[in-house]
Amino acid sequence: MARSEPEEPKLSAAAFQQRSKALAVQLARTLDIATGEVSLPSEIASLQAALSLGGRASEVIARNKGKPHRVIPLCGIANDVLAWIGYRERWERESGEQSFRFIEGGLTLHVGREGALEKPQILRSEWIGRRSGMFGNYAGHPHWQLDVLESARQAVVEPPRFAEANPATPVEFGSAVEEPFGESLLFGLTVERMHLASAALWWRKPSLPVAHPPESVADIDRWVLGCVNYLRQEVRRCAFVGVPSYLAT
Repeated sequence: MARSEPEEPKLSAAAFQQRSKALAVQLARTLDIATGEVSLPSEIASLQAALSLGGRASEVIARNKGKPHRVIPLCGIANDVLAWIGYRERWERESGEQSFRFIEGGLTLHVGREGALEKPQILRSEWIGRRSGMFGNYAGHPHWQLDVLESARQAVVEPPRFAEANPATPVEFGSAVEEPFGESLLFGLTVERMHLASAALWWRKPSLPVAHPPESVADIDRWVLGCVNYLRQEVRRCAFVGVPSYLAT
């Protein structure tokens, strides 16, 4: 008896475009934004398809890694500071296949003011499909990754490389300049590399895998909308506290 292929999300090009429009409407309603203000423009090539957030409610920002992308408001935090989210998916199909298969999706959380290019990335939620080259049982999927410390390191203003403490001392060009790096048990820790599993189910059976691929398009949609809803709830608990002047950016 032939083994049945594992279930995985798949869409034709036409269905991919239709689903992009439908998900954009659901996102807008979840965030209490007019449905015409949010879009998920799709890019379809012969063997690849992708979608990412856009629309009149979106703004372009710089990311920690990768190209700039668009974000939309999630909720207010304090005064004129808002939380923002970005989202992108990538799908592929092999030659001879009629439908695209889900490869990966990623939701990012940012904080910043309206109109500002710099909106530091706080965290992200990611999910990959069976066909992703990174799928395995070593990292949990879906998972959260914390980017706030990486963003903080990038925001630190570097001191002048050539300080004029002793202007009479000649500077030899080409000589090595020691970087003023030191140890920090907090800021130096690369927590952004950790995959914090969000569907491991350890309390049921320890032998269960921590990597769960989506089996349908509906799985992905529920995950995206669930993440957005939950982040909105939890970000509203946040506030801003005073920090020493040398940490202010």
